[in-house]
Amino acid sequence: MRRPGLKDDVAYSFFDPDISVLKDMIALIAPDHVGLFREMYGGILKVVFRLMDRDRSAIHTLLQFYDPELRCFVFPNYVLGPMMEDYADTLGIQIRDQVPFYATKEEPDIGGISRAFYLSPEVVKGNLKEKGKLPGFHLSFLEAKAKEQAELGNWRAVCALIAAGIHGIILFPNQKNFVDINAIRLFVRGNPIPTLIGDVYYSVHNRNEKRRGGLIRCCAQLLFKWFMGYLPSKGAFVLLGQNVNWATKLMGLRAKDIDWTHGSGVGQDFICSCRGFPNVPLIGVQGCINYNPTLLKRQMGFALELPPYKSDVQESVYFPVEGNQARVKQIAEAWRSIQRKGKASWGKANNRSFPPFDDWLSKRVELTCLPFPMIDPWYPLIEEIPSTVSMNEFLEMKRERDQLLAEKTELEMSVARVQRVNQELKGKMEDQDKRHALEAKRFEMDTAYYGKISQALASSNREHDITKERLARASKVIEDEKRRQILVKGQRDDRVRVLIAEWEAKLRITAERDHYMAERDHYFRQMKIHQKEVGRLQQENTELRFAAEFARMEDEIGPSVGPSFS
Repeated sequence: MRRPGLKDDVAYSFFDPDISVLKDMIALIAPDHVGLFREMYGGILKVVFRLMDRDRSAIHTLLQFYDPELRCFVFPNYVLGPMMEDYADTLGIQIRDQVPFYATKEEPDIGGISRAFYLSPEVVKGNLKEKGKLPGFHLSFLEAKAKEQAELGNWRAVCALIAAGIHGIILFPNQKNFVDINAIRLFVRGNPIPTLIGDVYYSVHNRNEKRRGGLIRCCAQLLFKWFMGYLPSKGAFVLLGQNVNWATKLMGLRAKDIDWTHGSGVGQDFICSCRGFPNVPLIGVQGCINYNPTLLKRQMGFALELPPYKSDVQESVYFPVEGNQARVKQIAEAWRSIQRKGKASWGKANNRSFPPFDDWLSKRVELTCLPFPMIDPWYPLIEEIPSTVSMNEFLEMKRERDQLLAEKTELEMSVARVQRVNQELKGKMEDQDKRHALEAKRFEMDTAYYGKISQALASSNREHDITKERLARASKVIEDEKRRQILVKGQRDDRVRVLIAEWEAKLRITAERDHYMAERDHYFRQMKIHQKEVGRLQQENTELRFAAEFARMEDEIGPSVGPSFS
């Protein structure tokens, strides 16, 4: 919608994940294991919440302030933008010095996933599904396994499964109740911060391009928490209440009202560029884009003194991941050499802005316009220390700084002269020390030599005594052995005599046995002969009886009587 003197209003939408399953999974963590989860996966539990309508309104209003050229949100007299260090501080996760994640079409690493989930490769492979053209796991599977591992007391597995669910549903949302392979790989790598920032900037920039709006594909909960961290927590801003819309509340804020020092990384070095790029190229899940940390250094506690150089805020990267793998790999390689800046470049932290920068920002606001009408600032009701200085104060401080620098130069020259004299004296003393050290070393060497000789003599005497003692023990052993051999020989002779007697007795017994066996065999042979003779006699006797019986029968019958023919 066209509004004279104002930016066009753009409609944005955000993911609205169902977090009931995640809440049930988180409830599995016993109070004494919350520390284990935080140790393993940082503070990602704090982003598991559902955005209310007013929360969405806050983010929607924030996005209206986005400046595509500067890659940040431009307000009336200050700029804000998510930084990797901000997200790392919010989530309690360190930014690792490694090549950031980028989406590929490689097959899932079953072994790596199983180790990260504390599950067997068979279970992981068997439950890998596909949704939206990407493999992954249904949230119901992670929930079931988390409950199963909780019953077994495997709390590392429980924490891992919950963290994986948070990665896929909250941090890197894509499909409803589905954790896709990109979220899983990010979970396994354990370095989500660069990708989270990349998702924010690429999605916001993409949807802000030509002010077309649409779905912001990033972690809206984390963006909301980041933004709320910089807003005032007391004073008129808080007293406005819920009935004042976010546009009115934000347009009434000025740089002095912002809580620049709420993070723990204030005053520390931060990543400001990568090899071959004037700024930081980011790789999100959907696309690549650069962001300009040096323009946001006030969020790290460093003053904005001068307008940014054109090279610091120029567009160096902006394209989708799909179809540009070669360019993505080029950016990934640039991350092998990152540059950090901090106190060494910008001095002590003071989170102020100076007139040159304020003038440049004012002109920028006039050029690009704000999304809402200007209103009077809320700061009259907020008593705070001013965060800006006038031009006269700036010039006076600059003059004093130049004078101090001149005095510093003179002092450095004086110190250099004194250092040269000290160096000469030090050289002479070092020569004397070397000579003394050489003599001392020679004395130590002689002492050590004679000491070694004494030790050798003492050692030789000890060895001689030990040898004599060994010889005496050996002689005693020999004598004992001789006596033992004599005793053994007598015992052996006695044993031989006993064995000879036993063998002679055995031989006699054997001879007697052989004689008995011979007599027995002779007896058996004679008995067989007698048996044969008895059999023959019995046969003859039988024949004689038969003949006698036959003769008797003939006698009884008499001569035969036949017919007479006379």
